[in-house]
Amino acid sequence: MTFGEVAGYVASALVFLTFYMKTMMPLRIVGIVSNVVFATYGFIEGLLPILILHSFLFPLNILRLRQFLRLTEQTHESASGDLSFESLLPFMSPQRFKSGEIVFRMGDASHEMFYIREGEIHFPELGRTVGKGEAFGEISLFSPERTRTATAVCKTDCELLQISEDRVLQLYNQSPRFGFYMVRVITSRLIDNYTRLSKTVASEKRLGGSDSMGNSMTSQTDKLSEKRETPDKERTRSWTKGRAFRAYVPAVFVLAFLGLLLFGWQATPYVRSVLVRDAAVTTWSSVATAPIDGTVRFAGPSLNELVGPDGIVARVQNDHVTRHDLDAAKIHATYTRLRVDELETYLDEIKSLDEERGGSKAQYADTFRAELDTKIVNFEREISISTTALKLLRKIANRKQQLANKGTGSESAVDEAALRVSDLQVDISKLQSDLNYARVRREAAESGVFITSRGNDPDWAVQSRMELKLKKKEARLELRKAQAELAVSESVIKAAEKDFRRLSKGAVIVPPGSTVWSRRVAAGATVRAGDPVAEWLNCSVLLMDVPLPDTEMPLVTIGMAANVILDGETTVRKGKVVMTRGSASTLDRNDLAAVAKGRDEDLAQVIIDISHERETFENCPVGRAAFVDFPGIGLLDVVSAWLRL
Repeated sequence: MTFGEVAGYVASALVFLTFYMKTMMPLRIVGIVSNVVFATYGFIEGLLPILILHSFLFPLNILRLRQFLRLTEQTHESASGDLSFESLLPFMSPQRFKSGEIVFRMGDASHEMFYIREGEIHFPELGRTVGKGEAFGEISLFSPERTRTATAVCKTDCELLQISEDRVLQLYNQSPRFGFYMVRVITSRLIDNYTRLSKTVASEKRLGGSDSMGNSMTSQTDKLSEKRETPDKERTRSWTKGRAFRAYVPAVFVLAFLGLLLFGWQATPYVRSVLVRDAAVTTWSSVATAPIDGTVRFAGPSLNELVGPDGIVARVQNDHVTRHDLDAAKIHATYTRLRVDELETYLDEIKSLDEERGGSKAQYADTFRAELDTKIVNFEREISISTTALKLLRKIANRKQQLANKGTGSESAVDEAALRVSDLQVDISKLQSDLNYARVRREAAESGVFITSRGNDPDWAVQSRMELKLKKKEARLELRKAQAELAVSESVIKAAEKDFRRLSKGAVIVPPGSTVWSRRVAAGATVRAGDPVAEWLNCSVLLMDVPLPDTEMPLVTIGMAANVILDGETTVRKGKVVMTRGSASTLDRNDLAAVAKGRDEDLAQVIIDISHERETFENCPVGRAAFVDFPGIGLLDVVSAWLRL
């Protein structure tokens, strides 16, 4: 029979013994022992549910045993302790009364009790006065009628502290110590009242000649008071200590055993890390992807070799890329180029026609100017002749006027001569106006503006200007459109050629000087754009992946020094903590080139930088196992962190 099986039978017997117990304290103690044995049985046999269950039941039983012992201790302390009202003060509210004011009357309903902070209270029915530090009104809270048994009158100005009936009942139910205290207060008050009443009766009977009965009652009352005031405290205290000692000794042994068990459990990962060397040299992992769809052809360095200056580690070729877009772009560019040539020829013909019409227009213009010059000369000559004729007519008119004045000529001849002079002046004015208009037209003709005598353009000038300008404008517009379309077509051709080259062949490139760590696909494999092809490392950055329990993680801080010993070496290399991760968010092979062989789901992670040690390695040491020690953290620190000390 194995040790685990023995532990299982013993644990089962202890469970039976637990149910056999009749009292609570032995039941809890046997239950605690059974939890320890069951946890041992689950740990040895690898029964995780049993181990977890009794790992939780053990502290629960310890807690319940402690609570029971504490309750027993409080009960004995309350039964044998001194009377004190100080614990109630935080639950009371202050009230002030003036001298002579009545706090309550006998027969009133009772809803609270009072404590005297300052002043004095007098009870007329009892003939008693109480002062500072005394409580009153508590008996009526527990009487069947819930009414006051006496009247309370302020003998002086008083400051009272009040606590309600509900609050008193709550404290009574929640605290055994307070319950015992209230019982003792009420009992003491009743005994005091009874003693005072007995002494009064005895005094009255003594004055009446029959004092034997009063003496007897007084004697009995004094004995009761003496018993109340002098309890056997030493016996109660020693009994409590004995019970506590008998309860704590097994618990101490059980806790010591469990502590050793848990200490070994926590120390196991530390010892294993020394023997197994569960840390590993690693670095950041980077993946090179395929730039296009196609077939992979590896080129350049092999695995664990350095990448050359071009950075190429593989090539991808796609033999199924279509040239349709490129051919269509070339056809469209050829058509557009022919259209441009046609428009350029058309525009040249229009320019040639414009030149021909330009020559004809120049001839028309010269003829137009010569005609104006002739008209101007004729107008000047006519004006000159008319001016000379006007002078002669004026002389003739003057002579006829003189003859008429002498009586030798007629008035009609004078009028006729004057009319001829006026007509000639009008003709001269018209000629002058025509001359001026001809000169204006002549000056405009010099500027290329031709105006007929009616004020409009000549037909030859209008036709040549409108038609040629319209045709030139249309031709130039069409030519620009065709040229722009040709430029776009040529750009499309370049883009199509570039895409064809890019989609036909592509190189998988990594930083020069890096190391090819692994190939994700085989040579000749078909990949899609973005698929991983090779994994590469930058071995100038060296890290350590160190697994640690979560309980040890709070002891590790960023920048903390670490000692690293690689497997197969004795050299101690210095490192520095650069990152910490809890067990729920550790870095894996998606982030790191290698992970520690001690990595587990319930272990945290520490990343240490040892990049400054790169020159001491001949090859890239990624993947080598190592032991990592933190000089600033000892085994006692780990245990203290686990126990949260």
